Amino acid sequence: MEWTKNDQNTKPKKTNILELQVKFLAPGMQIAKDVFSFDGKILVSEGKEVSQYTIKKLQEWQIDTVLIVQEKAANPLVRSEVQQFINTYNQSIDVVNKAFETTRKTQEVPFAVFVEASKEIQRSIPAGGNIIDQLYNLPPCDDYTFRHSVNVSVITALLAGWLGYPPDIVNHMSLVGLLHDIGKSQLPPHILHRPNLLPDGDYKLYKKHTHYGYELLQKALDIPQTVKSGVIAHHEREDGSGYPYHLTGDKIHPYAKIVAIADLYDEGMTINRDADMLLSPYTALERLKENIYKIDARAAITFIDRMTNFLSGNVVVLTDSQVGRVVFINKDIPSRSIIQLEDGQVVDLTETPDVHILHLI
Repeated sequence: MEWTKNDQNTKPKKTNILELQVKFLAPGMQIAKDVFSFDGKILVSEGKEVSQYTIKKLQEWQIDTVLIVQEKAANPLVRSEVQQFINTYNQSIDVVNKAFETTRKTQEVPFAVFVEASKEIQRSIPAGGNIIDQLYNLPPCDDYTFRHSVNVSVITALLAGWLGYPPDIVNHMSLVGLLHDIGKSQLPPHILHRPNLLPDGDYKLYKKHTHYGYELLQKALDIPQTVKSGVIAHHEREDGSGYPYHLTGDKIHPYAKIVAIADLYDEGMTINRDADMLLSPYTALERLKENIYKIDARAAITFIDRMTNFLSGNVVVLTDSQVGRVVFINKDIPSRSIIQLEDGQVVDLTETPDVHILHLI
């Protein structure tokens, strides 16, 4: 175990040193120890970031293995600000649950409750923290809709911030995320939690939740029109394949475009369905890439790039039941990254077509 320092302005990070065959190297990895030629000359210096040129030269020099840095992130749950976020997150699920029930009974949205919940969520998000990853390490929640609403609010706020939106707009987008499924309060309970398993007739009714939500919000004069427009359009898609109006491109409200990405990502991760249908975050990102033409491409690429930076170091189960740690992310196909198995063997999943990452531990 060693301690390294990236520069004078960063705190030391606890790292592991991993011996890796040159054929498994990928651009972006960091050399942990000087690489010497057979006659003692330094070929690649400690700390150098691996490039395609580096890999090519190592192969020409007939170097079989090198030592690379494998950063080990500290458990974020021990950080007080992250623990505070988790507490707020759990409280927010309960608040949204009660607010949905109030809306169901009164046909009126307790807007002030949602505004305050959204503000609390944003206040509790640690700067630079890997919060999205933590959402899926929490115990499962039976009430998918309420947890999903909070997740989408969190992810929307983070993504809007990454895209450089000013705080006021981030606030409104996060509020759209929290309210985007408020129309589901008007659906029968058997439809509410299992949309993926609904017969055609019930699914048509399910899709009306965007209209129901807009109609509920229209009753309140103090709700900004931007929030209402974001709620009704969060299932619209760039190619016109969405609903309720089959809008395309610039006709879709920009708030809805950001919420749509958060909604799609979280849906595969938390939706209340059979366990073998749940996605790992690696596969969920691939689904976003597969649907890139249906969603805002710039925002989606930003989200995918940021998320892949968080996913290295996780312990995962593979589809062949083996367990290992992700030592390097394949940004093109995250579920086929480089894995160090429990026995120390390093496997590049791009070379194992029948095996990929199944889920996190």
